[in-house]
Amino acid sequence: MALSRIIPLVATLALAACSTDELALAPATPAHPWVIPPSLDILPKPGSTSADEVSSAASSAPTVEGGKGWAANAPAIPRRENAVPIDPARRYDLASLIDLAQRNHPETREAWEQARQAALAVGLVETGYLPQITAEAVGGFQHTPLPIPTNLIARGYFTSNTIEVLPTLTAKWLLFDFGRRAGAEQAARAGSFVANVGFTGVHQKLIYEVSRDYFALGAARGRLRVAQQALKTAQIIQDASETRRQHGLATVVELAQARRQTAEARFNLARATGAEHAAYAALIASIGIVSGTPVEVTDSTTQDLPAPPSGDLDQFVRDALSNRPDIMTMLGKLKRAEGALISAHADYYPTVGVEAQAYQNVGALSTQGSRYFSVDEPGANFLFKISVPLFDGGARDARLATAHSEIAAARASLDQAQDVAVRQVSDAYDGLRTSFAEYSAALPLTEAAQTAYDAALDSYRHGFGTYTDLVNDETALSQAQSEKEDAHANVFTAAAALAFATGTILPPQ
Repeated sequence: MALSRIIPLVATLALAACSTDELALAPATPAHPWVIPPSLDILPKPGSTSADEVSSAASSAPTVEGGKGWAANAPAIPRRENAVPIDPARRYDLASLIDLAQRNHPETREAWEQARQAALAVGLVETGYLPQITAEAVGGFQHTPLPIPTNLIARGYFTSNTIEVLPTLTAKWLLFDFGRRAGAEQAARAGSFVANVGFTGVHQKLIYEVSRDYFALGAARGRLRVAQQALKTAQIIQDASETRRQHGLATVVELAQARRQTAEARFNLARATGAEHAAYAALIASIGIVSGTPVEVTDSTTQDLPAPPSGDLDQFVRDALSNRPDIMTMLGKLKRAEGALISAHADYYPTVGVEAQAYQNVGALSTQGSRYFSVDEPGANFLFKISVPLFDGGARDARLATAHSEIAAARASLDQAQDVAVRQVSDAYDGLRTSFAEYSAALPLTEAAQTAYDAALDSYRHGFGTYTDLVNDETALSQAQSEKEDAHANVFTAAAALAFATGTILPPQ
C-alpha cells in the first residue's frame, strides 16, 4: 500500500521537473539591458535554463572590430540585389523613378503578400461550408483481461488477444450554425479589403515620398548652383578689390574682407555639396534600391509649375473622406468587427450537422490461448448531430463583450482618421497656396537683387561704391536665388502633399 502511494508522488515530481519555465527566456532584472547573444540562434541552447546564462555566454563571447557582437560570428547574409535592374545610361525622371520604386521597393512586395494572405484567409473560411472528408487507418494488437464469474472460470477472469486493422473513411458536414460561418466570412472579406486598401496606401505613400525627395534633390542642386555662382562672384569681388588695392583705392581691410568672403563662399559650397549628396541618398532610399547604386536623375528645377488648386477647401476635404486609404481601412476594420459580433452571437445557438463513416474491420480474436478467429467485413454508420452549448464558464459572454468593444474602438478610430484627414488636407491646401505665393514673390525679388548687385559691382569697380554695399548686395542676391530654388521645389512638394492628403495621388505619366 505504501509503495502505491509513493509511485504517484514520484511520477508527479518527475513531470514537474520536465515542465518548462518560459520566464527564463526574459531578462532576469529590469535594472540591466539584455545582452544580445553572439549568434543568430534565438532558441535556448540545451542545458541553458536562465537568462543569466544566456547573458553570461553573450558577454564572454569574443567580439571583433569594435564589439560588433553576433555579427562577427553570424552566417553570411546574402547581399540584396535590386529587383529591377538600373540602366546606368538612362536619366530617370520622376515618373520613371516612381515606377522603379513601385516595382522594386520591399514595402510594396510585403504589402502585396499581406493582401494575398488576406485573400487566402477568405478561401479558408469558405471551406467551412463544405463537408470535410478524411481517410485514416488504425491497427494494432491488444491483450485484455476481462472479469468472469468464478463458477465459470475459477480464477475469475479470462484473457483475449485482438489483432485488428480498421481503414476508415469519415465525412463530417456542418449544416446549420446560426451565422457562425457567415460572421467569420464577413470578417475575412473585410480583412481582405483592409489589406488591399493598405496595399494601395503603401503605393500612395511611396509615390509621395519619391516625389518629395525628387524635388528636394532638385532644390539641393539649385542651391549648389547658387553656391557655385556665389563663389565665382566672391572671386570677382576679390579680384576687383585687389585691382583697387594696386591703384591705392582700396584699403588692406577691404582686401582682407574680400578674401574672407571668398573663403566663406568656399565653405558654403562644401556645405551645399554635402546637402546635395544627402538629398540624393534620401531619394535612393525612398526608391528602395540598394545603397551605392548609381542612378542618373533629371533636374526638376526647369520644370513648369503645376496648375494652382482648382477647387475650394471643402471639395478637397470631401475627396479625402471618400478616397483616403486610412479612412477606407477604418471602414473595413469596422465591418470586420461587425462580422466578429455576428459570430459571437451565434455561439449562443446550437449547431446541426451530420457525420458518416465507412470502414472495413480486418481482425482476429483469440480467447484463453485458443486459435485466432478472423473477420474481414465492412461496416458503416450515419449520425445526425446537434450540439447545444449549455455552460462554458463565461467564454461566450467574454467573446461577445470583446466584439462589442472592437466595434466601439473601430468607430472611434474612424472618427479619429476623419479628423486627421481634415486637418492634413487643410494644412496641405494652405501650404500649396502659400508656396505659389512665395514663388511669385521670389521672381521679382531675385530680379531686383540681380540688378542691385550688378549696379553695386559696377560702382565699386569705378571707385564710387563701397565694399560694404557690394557685399551686402552679393549676399542678398545669393539668398534670393536660394529662396527661389526652394520656392520652386516647395510648389511641387506641396502639390504632391495635397494629392497625398486627399488620397488621390497618382504617379505622373
